[in-house]
Formats: sequence, structure tokens, C-alpha cells
Amino acid sequence: MEEETVLLRFREGSLEAFEWLVRKYQRPAVRFAYHLTGDYHTAEDLAQDCFAYLLVYPEKYDHRASFKTYLFTILRNKSIDSIRKRTRQQTLTGAGRAASPEERRPQGNDPAVGGQESPGSIHTQAADNPERLAIIREEDMEWRRRLLRLKPDYCQAVYLVDVGQMSYVQAAAVMGRSTVSFKVLLHRARKKLRQIYEKEEWDCEVNRTGASISG
Repeated sequence: MEEETVLLRFREGSLEAFEWLVRKYQRPAVRFAYHLTGDYHTAEDLAQDCFAYLLVYPEKYDHRASFKTYLFTILRNKSIDSIRKRTRQQTLTGAGRAASPEERRPQGNDPAVGGQESPGSIHTQAADNPERLAIIREEDMEWRRRLLRLKPDYCQAVYLVDVGQMSYVQAAAVMGRSTVSFKVLLHRARKKLRQIYEKEEWDCEVNRTGASISG
């Protein structure tokens, strides 16, 4: 089925159309929620809540708009509410300080990260070359590690466009910004990401040359 047809049928209450949308968007939804919350099981629950909401209120979706934008907007709001609730609970129970954005975000080899492609979908191109694929995965880990050093709004902007493959208009809608404001945000985020990379490269070179001289 064409997605446009599916979306029209979904608004009319078709369960078959709804299930088609779940199959297509569930994994990206979980990844995005995991990117925001840093907890895979929470991300699964939030994605499930979003789809439950869509099942109950299909008429609230305007089929002229991007479904992914609509879904991610709901998911972002639910994720923010979840983080705030968790922070309040930690404060009330005296469980210590709330986790920082970096601590909440993906770490290690979580199932949600494993299937996520970096910009350009280069994993597919290297699938028949194990050595190249290993290098790409290592580069991906470095790219994500640098990404997580950005402040949350910067990190989300880069994620939505460079990983989520959203247009500026779609990503701006998800973040509740004007397109112009989002473009400025993304430009600053990419600039900061480049600065992080350049500083790491410089520090690496200083350490290497310093070791050579001392040796």
C-alpha cells in the first residue's frame, strides 16, 4: 500500500492501516525515545503509549502533514514528561542527584543502537566487507560519543536531520521551533560538533608528538 492511502485509511479508523504504520515506525520511534531518555525499556513503553494514543484518536492526525513528524512530536513530549517525572521521583525519594543529559543517553551496545544507521546509510554499502564494516561501526561510536557531548537541543537537532533523515521543516516542527530558528540551531550544533572533533584531533596529535619527542 502507498503510505498516503494508508494514512487516509488510518484516519478513518482502519486497524489494518494502523498496524502497517506500527510495523514501519515502531523501531525509529523506540530509537528516538531512547536517544532522549537513555533507557531502552522506558523508550519501548513510551513508543507503545504513543501508538496507543494514535489508535484511540486517529482523527487528530492531519493526513496532509508528515506522519513521522506527528509521531515524533508526541514522542518528544512524552519523553520530556517521563524525564521530568523521573527527576521529581529521585528528588522526593532522596535517591541522589538526577542524571545529567549525557548519563541519560545511550551507552554501550544497547539493542536500540545496534540497528541505527549513521548519516548516509553506509552500513548497507559495507555489508559484504567485514573489515570495512568494523571500521564504520567504530567510526559511528566515535561520532555518537561526540554527539552526546552537545547540549540536549543541539544533540536533538543533529539527530533528527542527520540520523532521522528529517527535513528542516519536519525537525523544526518536532522541536516546536520555526524553520529559521531551527536552521540557526542546527548550524550552531554542527559547528560545536566540528569544534569537538578538531579539539580531539589536536589533543591526539599533541599526545602523539609529545610521546615521540620524549621517546
